[in-house]
Amino acid sequence: MEPMANENAALLNPAVAEGAALRPRSRKARADLNPGTVEALTRRLCDVLDAGDFYGRHASLPAAEKIGKLFLASAGDREQSEFNCSVSPKVRQQVPLLFQAMAGVMEERSGLLIQSSAEINGEGFGRGLLYSGRVILVLRSLRAGFPFPFTSVEKTIRYGAECIEEGLAFLDKYHELTSEHGLLSLEG
Repeated sequence: MEPMANENAALLNPAVAEGAALRPRSRKARADLNPGTVEALTRRLCDVLDAGDFYGRHASLPAAEKIGKLFLASAGDREQSEFNCSVSPKVRQQVPLLFQAMAGVMEERSGLLIQSSAEINGEGFGRGLLYSGRVILVLRSLRAGFPFPFTSVEKTIRYGAECIEEGLAFLDKYHELTSEHGLLSLEG
């Protein structure tokens, strides 16, 4: 805000000025992740990676090392994605694999069939989608490939777990809304 606007707000309402002074200037605080979701996503991502490891070369690796070797992008892949708006092949591989793993975890938790659809074009624009029937649970737009490519296991798992929790919360809310009036009441 402009300095003048801050002064006017302080004159009109002193509580606004106090609240603005106490508010820290940092990223929003992130909630702690559910350990069960983290473990399930790590396991499911390893299962998806094992499905693509046709000869089982990496089957004996621990989960973090397997994700690091088969899934994570290197610094060179990250630079390639940032150079002249093109997306590296590693990013184009990461997007559908992560959304498949998230769909698997949501299926385990909800007992419903959860499907994933993820696409990204050469310039990094696309979307990732998790849905059940006609209900869209998670929709993520990708702009210039952001937040991909992931270069650390922690960021990958945090992103996936947050999407899973968001989708399951929406699914619970959806069931609550349709339980009283039925499914047809929400159709437009």
